[in-house]
Amino acid sequence: MPRTSHTAESELRRIRDALVRLVADLGFRTVTLGSLLDAAGIEEAAFRRHFADLDACFVAVWGELTQEFLECTGGAFAAAEDWRDGMRAAGWAYCRFLQDDHSRARYLIELSFGSELVAASRDFIMNGYTELVHLGRFEREEAAGVPRERAEGIVGAIWERIAQTVMADRFEEFPAATVQLMYLTVLPYLGDAAAREELRRGPADIARYERGEI
Repeated sequence: MPRTSHTAESELRRIRDALVRLVADLGFRTVTLGSLLDAAGIEEAAFRRHFADLDACFVAVWGELTQEFLECTGGAFAAAEDWRDGMRAAGWAYCRFLQDDHSRARYLIELSFGSELVAASRDFIMNGYTELVHLGRFEREEAAGVPRERAEGIVGAIWERIAQTVMADRFEEFPAATVQLMYLTVLPYLGDAAAREELRRGPADIARYERGEI
């Protein structure tokens, strides 16, 4: 009986779900092809129809999850009326994305910081977020001279904070961290008063987030 597209999709979904769970539970360096096949409940022949080897599978799943993350945060930014609101919307979008699925979040971080295979893609993505942050230089005349390196530092700090929080399994800290990182993002471009305003509105934003309003 010929394989159908439904069968192929089912196989890929089982592989992806099993791989994400295994990496989240064990760490990606301990995952073997055998353990993945057992967890997914498929034969090696089925796996080989989709991936050349385990490394290719790691990278493909990371790329798929990363695309979901980019669409989530990028869509939130694009829907906002201005840069500041967009940065805030993107922050709450990433917060929701990471809190909604802890295994998915751990997979993204494990591969981002532990796999040389995805390092170039990770750096490319971080460069894109740096450009997004650095759009703040157009928000007021005083911000025009903010060097791009400042945006790089902000994105690096955000990425590091995300990684530390995920790997320590402290997902409950993300809402408060989102407020703090918004302060860090706004400060060089809009100044101290605007940055402190982000801190003041933080409790109300957290409450709205917990009610599912943002």
